[in-house]
Amino acid sequence: MKTIATQPNPISANAGANPDCEKIVLLLDMMIDGEASEEDKVYFFSHVEVCQGCFAAHQKHEQLKKILCENIKRKVVPTNLLSSIQSVIKATA
Repeated sequence: MKTIATQPNPISANAGANPDCEKIVLLLDMMIDGEASEEDKVYFFSHVEVCQGCFAAHQKHEQLKKILCENIKRKVVPTNLLSSIQSVIKATA
């Protein structure tokens, strides 16, 4: 059986030593999803300009999200699916 070697997360490695990196960890998903406030964006970008670990983590997360969005297709479910499920639940309750 193969073992997958894991590398330490660059943010996690720095997070204990730098409170700014801890905040970046919390902001990372919000930044990628476009949900961060203007104040958070300014803070985030000023930090990743000087912190190589946080910059690398941001780039990896952005690439992963892009790959997922391009390769995962949403399936259309029948419009009556909810009522069908509710009928089955009521019948078995």
